[in-house]
Amino acid sequence: MANTTKVSARMDPELKKEAEDILDDMGLNFSVWITLATKALVNERKIPFEVKASPFYSDANIKELEKRYNEYKQHKGIEKHDLLGED
Repeated sequence: MANTTKVSARMDPELKKEAEDILDDMGLNFSVWITLATKALVNERKIPFEVKASPFYSDANIKELEKRYNEYKQHKGIEKHDLLGED
């Protein structure tokens, strides 16, 4: 085996377990996956999968959420909701 370096990362244990189960089904382990992803990054000089923002945080959605919250605060046809912790 070639000279290697140990890499560590923090990750939600449930997420790691799910990933390990999928990789196991493919006959791979987490270490192999990290190596494959890193080689793809180096060879292609880009992240080897699409990374995009959640549509939840789009400008249009944030504006809609703010509008609805303001309507709630002004009690315009919106029932009070005890989850917001207001009287």
